[in-house]
Amino acid sequence: MQSIKRVFFQVLLAACLALALVGCKTSSSGGGNETSFSLSIIHVNDSHSHLASETYSLYFNGVKTKVPFGGFPRLTSKIKSLQQAYPDSLILHAGDMVQGTIYYTIFKGEATAAMMNQIPWTAVTLGNHEFDDGNQGLKSFLDQLNAPVVCANVDASNSILAGYWQPYKVVEINGEKVGIIGLETAKKTKESSSPGEDIIFQDEKETIQQYVQELEDQGINKIIVLSHYGMENDLNLAKEVEGIDVIVDGDSHSLLGNYTSYGVSSQYDNYPQIVNSPDGHKVCVVSAWQYAYAVGHLNVDFNDQGEVVNCNGVTTLLLGNSFRQKNNEGEYVEVNDTVKNQILELINNSEDKLEIVPEDPTALAALQTYKDQIEEQSNTVIGRAAEDLPHLRIPDAEHPKGSEIAPLVAKSFYEKVPYADLCIQNAGGVRISIDAGDITIGEVYTLLPFANTLYTLQLTGAEVKQVLEDALANFLDNGGSTGSFPYAYGIRYDIDLSQPQNQRISNLEIMDKQTKQFHPIDPNTLYTVVTNSYIAAGKDGYTTFKTVQDNGRPGVDTYYDYAMSFVDMVKNLTAQGKELEKLPREEHCIHSFRGE
Repeated sequence: MQSIKRVFFQVLLAACLALALVGCKTSSSGGGNETSFSLSIIHVNDSHSHLASETYSLYFNGVKTKVPFGGFPRLTSKIKSLQQAYPDSLILHAGDMVQGTIYYTIFKGEATAAMMNQIPWTAVTLGNHEFDDGNQGLKSFLDQLNAPVVCANVDASNSILAGYWQPYKVVEINGEKVGIIGLETAKKTKESSSPGEDIIFQDEKETIQQYVQELEDQGINKIIVLSHYGMENDLNLAKEVEGIDVIVDGDSHSLLGNYTSYGVSSQYDNYPQIVNSPDGHKVCVVSAWQYAYAVGHLNVDFNDQGEVVNCNGVTTLLLGNSFRQKNNEGEYVEVNDTVKNQILELINNSEDKLEIVPEDPTALAALQTYKDQIEEQSNTVIGRAAEDLPHLRIPDAEHPKGSEIAPLVAKSFYEKVPYADLCIQNAGGVRISIDAGDITIGEVYTLLPFANTLYTLQLTGAEVKQVLEDALANFLDNGGSTGSFPYAYGIRYDIDLSQPQNQRISNLEIMDKQTKQFHPIDPNTLYTVVTNSYIAAGKDGYTTFKTVQDNGRPGVDTYYDYAMSFVDMVKNLTAQGKELEKLPREEHCIHSFRGE
């Protein structure tokens, strides 16, 4: 596809040569480097119903410090202040607005929509989790949401969602038209969520090519893709499709910029990521992390042919004005004035990477309506964690066991179903780490936020191994989510990601329930596997779970709430005078791990 920008350049160059116009200027980029139009983009993604302020650990001068973090009242306040400073800004959300906290578990989309409505969105797009409760769940959410929805590659014309979104939106700013095309991750949504069979998903690249051309045919040469496709996919999209100027990304929860001095890992060192399109023009790709923890602000300068000549900005992490560090007794207490002033100086010198943001009072009042209804339940302390229990989807060199909390989640399911021989749990179904200290019901519902139940199946030892292989192949070979990485309890195994498909799991052993001793699993013996109802249906790449049921061994839904199963385990520990702690090394499912 040849972009209108290149055509314009060629026509202009031909005219200059033919007519020998005095003073006619061209450049290798198709136009001068002088700015003729500037655009401000304020963006958020993957907020996942994280509506209230949370506590997060940052490091200041190397000291771990607990800080109030994010939340929609703080997010609203920051966006309003940016909008006041840049009144013609676009305000965009790149999808996964719902699912992930007790606010969604209890209220579904109602509370999320109420908080989203505090912000004057220019456009939002759909994430895969918007389909978690099927077509009706998404319809209910969108009925309450006051925001234009754009999504070009999801066809809902034959469903109850017909007319709820458009492929793109055109916005006019200071006489210039800007096109915003929405994009959903197709494969992941079909396989890892619950859209109706009447929803049609179209190829991402082909769809974007189609609508970029359609906008260019209308004379629109400033084009933004509002994408829930993931950073790596979006970077490739920018390199492969002509005519895109900016991609605002969601899905991969990517933080752009260097935040290591504050103890926060980022996936990309620079904000924005700048790549070249096939015709050599700049494309700016941005994302703003996750959970309403941050706001991205991108400034883009265009020349008079609609080409990007410059783009810059920052993702700002949203902090409250409270800082707690450990005292001599190991308890987190508010810092003294001297330390606080040092922290404030570091924040002021962070180049807008950190900012203390007051909570918007109107948004805070709206949130309080829902907070009051769940506060009693969510603040109930059910036990304590003896130590930090981090969650990593995939092990790495520093954390060869990977997640410490996911195998404990699996253990809680295993204990809830006393006849189970083993439990398998996908990494993406566990959403947060658990810090040392009190554990509340609300924290458990943030840890395990989805509306899942415990599900049991009968699998042979060979099929158990194949389930684990399926989970690895889902993201290594099939373009699926890293959330499919398998954790477990009652079994352990070696993982070698450098091996070919179906040869990555070895030394699979199962634990004797009485002696706690491990022995090789029998490939021909039937075992009772407990898992969550989501992956039991074959979602997230766990295809063998579905296959064995389709072939005559149907599973059984226990109807036990999976989050409450974890609550019960913690309560049982508390009754015994014990605290939640890491599994003994010999019980952890990852016996050894080797990366790609």
